[in-house]
Formats: sequence, structure tokens, C-alpha cells
Amino acid sequence: MATRIIVAVIAVPLLFAIIFFAPLWGFAVVVGLISAGAAWELLRCIDEKMPKRFRGYASAVGFLTPVSCVFAQSSVVTNTAMYALTLIMFCELMLSYRGAERIKVETALAVIFAGGVMPLLLAALVRIGLDKSYAPVFLLLPFVAAFSSDSGAYFAGKFFGKRKIFPHLSPNKTLAGCIGGFASTVILMLVYGFVLSRNGFEVNYLLLALYGLLGSLVCQLGDLAFSAVKRQYGIKDYGHLIPGHGGMLDRFDSMHFTAPMMELLVLLLPAIK
Repeated sequence: MATRIIVAVIAVPLLFAIIFFAPLWGFAVVVGLISAGAAWELLRCIDEKMPKRFRGYASAVGFLTPVSCVFAQSSVVTNTAMYALTLIMFCELMLSYRGAERIKVETALAVIFAGGVMPLLLAALVRIGLDKSYAPVFLLLPFVAAFSSDSGAYFAGKFFGKRKIFPHLSPNKTLAGCIGGFASTVILMLVYGFVLSRNGFEVNYLLLALYGLLGSLVCQLGDLAFSAVKRQYGIKDYGHLIPGHGGMLDRFDSMHFTAPMMELLVLLLPAIK
């Protein structure tokens, strides 16, 4: 627990520094590295014997997808990369029939998902800041939602959690933790809105409360979804890259669900102007 807190104390200010002081392409590179790492970890979880070049394909496209959002804001680069990954994997599948060891269709689809679908979801972290007059305000939204939901759920579950809601999937998930996640996200989102309103932004608090509710909902769903993958393959963590937190995917699993939700809300129901 101490290691987890120490890493968070170092990582959170660093994240703020990158969001507020680095150019958007610098933030996109960081998201690209996270995306590439997550793709690599997921495929290693699914099949440790999977050829490393497959993980390389997925990681390369995983890195390119968020970065291309800044340098080519149309979907041409992303679509081309997704097409290339799909083409390569099905060529690998067909060519494997020339040898004794054949590639499973499930393997090809897993690589396409890890390298194509997951990075597209995570790239919402970058897209949400495009064409905004002050991008950092919007870039922070998914992090406010995800981190406040995780923290609220953890502490509420630790002190008040008794009733397990998914004992076979996520043994530590409790009803109190779930409610605590919703409450803390709504509260933190409203506090964030108050800070913005004191700095010249026009804020709709009702919509921000909705951001909090939906943000926490998909955050908790994302956490459970990737926990289901871990349970199916019998692992505790996706990796050990981040001390006290596990791998990239352990730390940013829920962000694959949270970031796209925040992007949709900002586009369809803008609460900050």
C-alpha cells in the first residue's frame, strides 16, 4: 500500500505537468506509450507463447493511433493502420497453413482488438482536447472521473464494504464501494467545475453531475471488464511495470471506457464553455 501511495504522489503531479505544460503532441506520445504497453500486456495475458512479432504489430499501431490524432486529425491514418493490422494478421493466419503450427482465428482477432480497438478507445484522451481554446481543462476530465471513482470506491469499500456484488469476478468489489465511487465522482466533478467557474469558465453544474454519474458507471464497468479477462486467464496483474499498481493495463483499464464517455459528453452535452 505504501508503494502504491508513493507512486501516485509522484505520478499525479507529473501527469498534471504534462497536461498543462507540454504541447498536445507530447501528451499524445505519453498516451501512445500507455496504449502500446496495454496492447502488449493484454496479448501476453491471452497467450504467453504468442509470437512476439504479433505483440509488436499491436503495440506499433497502439502507439500510432493516439499520436496520429494530433498530426493528422482526419481518420485516414487511424483507418489505414487498422486496415494494415487486420490485413497482416489474416495473412499470417493464411500463411500458417503452410506449416505444422497453425495460428488460431482467436489469436488474430485478439491482436486486432488489442492493437486496433483498444487504442482507438484510449485515443479519446487526446481527441477530447483537439480544437479547444484551453485543452488542459478538457484533457483532465477523464482523469478526474476515473481517479475519483477508483479512490472513492476503494475507501468506501474499505471502511463500509460488507456486501459483495461480484465475488467470483472481483472479490473486493462491494455495494458500498460502488456507491462511494458514484458519490465521490459527482462531488469531485462539481468541485472541478467550481474551480473552473472561479477562473472565467462558464459551467453547467447539472451536466457536470451527469458527467460524474456516467463517468463512474463506465469506469467501474471498465474495471470489471478487464478483471473478467484476468480471471479467465488466471492472472492477478497484467504486468509489474508500475510498482504497487501492476502493469499499464492494470492502471489504465477503466480509462478505455471512461475517456470515450467523456469525449461523447463533451461533444453532445457540453458542460464547460
